[in-house]
Amino acid sequence: MDFRITDMINTKTRFILYTLSLFSLLFLQTYCTNICPFIDGLEGYQLLRNLGFIFILHILYRETLYYTFKNPWSKFSLPRQAYFLSMASWGLAGLSAFILHAILYPDFPLSSHLKLFSSYIILGAGILAQLEYLLFERNYKKIAKEEKYTIFNEKLSSRILETFLIFTIAPILTLLLIIGRYSFEGVIDSHVSIEILYMGIIMLIAAITLAISFKNILKEDTKIIIENILHVEENNYTKIDTINRPDELGEISHAIKDMAFSIDEHEKEVASLNEEIINTQKEIIYTMGEIAESRCKETGNHVKRVAEYSKILALNLGLPEEEAEMLKLASPMHDIGKVGIPDSILNKPGKHTIQEFEIMKTHAQLGYDMLRHSNKRILQAAAIVSKEHHEKYNGSGYPNGLSGENIHIYARITAVADVFDALGSDRVYKKKWEDERIFQLFKDERGKHFDPNIVDIFFKNIDEILEFRDTHTD
Repeated sequence: MDFRITDMINTKTRFILYTLSLFSLLFLQTYCTNICPFIDGLEGYQLLRNLGFIFILHILYRETLYYTFKNPWSKFSLPRQAYFLSMASWGLAGLSAFILHAILYPDFPLSSHLKLFSSYIILGAGILAQLEYLLFERNYKKIAKEEKYTIFNEKLSSRILETFLIFTIAPILTLLLIIGRYSFEGVIDSHVSIEILYMGIIMLIAAITLAISFKNILKEDTKIIIENILHVEENNYTKIDTINRPDELGEISHAIKDMAFSIDEHEKEVASLNEEIINTQKEIIYTMGEIAESRCKETGNHVKRVAEYSKILALNLGLPEEEAEMLKLASPMHDIGKVGIPDSILNKPGKHTIQEFEIMKTHAQLGYDMLRHSNKRILQAAAIVSKEHHEKYNGSGYPNGLSGENIHIYARITAVADVFDALGSDRVYKKKWEDERIFQLFKDERGKHFDPNIVDIFFKNIDEILEFRDTHTD
């Protein structure tokens, strides 16, 4: 949405603005009497009456300007627009003071009226407007915190230079006016020095106040930018805050937010693509596993059950979730090498001869040779499982007679999962075993065929394994 001047200048802001203006009257009284001997000759009540009248006019000017130019200007930020309107109100107030004095005191020289006008320009449109500018910026950042800021046509360096020149020129002009007044009268004494010192201190206080306020704003905004950068480094892309200011700091903060949004979108896209790739790999792996099983007249549910059993055992053995999931993806490929075994041997209903069994055993190495050249972690794990899942804990297995922990943990887990499901399923060469008979075999082969620790984990989690088996029957 487009904010208006009236959105930024609320009741609290008006109170601050008019309080500043009111205090400026007291200072203007002293200021004017120091720069102009004719004004110095007026009574105190006359000065306050005149300045009070101009103060009321100033309020009317300011409110009229805010209402007339409430809509945002296309080429300026809203705080900058309010700043210009503030300067204009001070200028109109000074012009009104010039006209009022010219009417009330026609015998005063023109220079006296011009000095009065200059006091509104120097103190009001110059110094006080700078303080008001900071207030406008703070208010706008509060009301437009979530807005998309698009105007970045100001330079921080130009802003600093502008402020520096105002707070350099204003005191110099003031001192010149005071010295000029007393030089004209031929009076330069300690009284004049005190007046100059008084004016200098007041302006110095204003300059220090502005400098501290400006420093605090820059510090806050710089802190936001640094925090934004840290959030990006930590991948917290939703915690980016923007700074609604029209200079480089505002532009940087919005650029960081845009960059964070872009990175977040790309990461989501990459994550989606990675998930798609992983799902594709899963389908390929399961399909290849099913192809291998179908050649020996077994169902695809066998590889799915072996995969799930392997993950259950891996997690309960203390393997990280990522590794357990990878084993689940890799274990369906444990018998992929069977695609290289002749059907006459693979699907023989009776017992294999010694020669046939030797050929049958080569499927472990065949599977490894098929997968080992891949640089994908899943397929590398599948190659290991394929080669070693027929190794036995006591070293009597094949193809390399490995024993104990020399057998990869993936293969030791898959061996338990594969044998359990194979014995509990009908095969071309046998009928499925009863659970009690399978359990007894595992107890007998604990430390012989199977890793004893994995057998213990198997029995501890048998209920979960049986539950999955019962919901994924052939």
